[in-house]
Amino acid sequence: MEVLKDLFFPKKCVSCHKYGSYLCSKCLNLISVCSSRICPECGKPAPFGMVHFSCKTKTSPEGLTTIFNYNGVVKKTILKFKYRFVSDLAKTIIELFLSCCGEDRAFSKFVNQKNVVLIPVPLHWQRKNWRGFNQAELLGKMIANKLGISYISNLLLRIKNTKTQTMLKREERLKNIKNAFDISQKTIPDISISQYPNILLFDDVWTTGATMKEGAKVLKQQGFSKVWGLTLARGI
Repeated sequence: MEVLKDLFFPKKCVSCHKYGSYLCSKCLNLISVCSSRICPECGKPAPFGMVHFSCKTKTSPEGLTTIFNYNGVVKKTILKFKYRFVSDLAKTIIELFLSCCGEDRAFSKFVNQKNVVLIPVPLHWQRKNWRGFNQAELLGKMIANKLGISYISNLLLRIKNTKTQTMLKREERLKNIKNAFDISQKTIPDISISQYPNILLFDDVWTTGATMKEGAKVLKQQGFSKVWGLTLARGI
């Protein structure tokens, strides 16, 4: 079956369009890795991506891990995920992503705690139905499996069908995403908050951080004690 699939629908690199694989070896070497970590509140450089003491509030994420710069090959790859999920391509980029995460001491320390659960940033049901899937859910599940941690896809809900953040300026993004999330009252009875005190909140791209911070705020207001942000890439 796989041979027939490759015969009729041959793989080609998402960046240079060379046939053979979704990411050729040349383009893999062009992937840009973030040279530093930033505070999830102010966006300025921070050791290991941990929130600055002076920035920290009751609802702040404890930190942020994001590996790639959102440009070039990575940007093309993520856009391919977003509008036409390709599992083989996802496996390639996630393996590279996690190999880089393994070198991040703060991230490794957080993930190696007991009772860590990965929660993806949700789409509104109308957008999810239109697209057919939520890339953060699919990629997040693959990452959780690789890390050997729990995964819950329906705890955090997007209750407001927001405009896409892509073309909005910073202040517009903050306003657009405000009060967009809530906790699923159907899911809460099935889990104990004390059972999962450590949340790994996953999204594909970090730009201003408005979406991640709003999600972390709702989770912490509900009683979850620690939230660490995780994204594949960061806008530059």
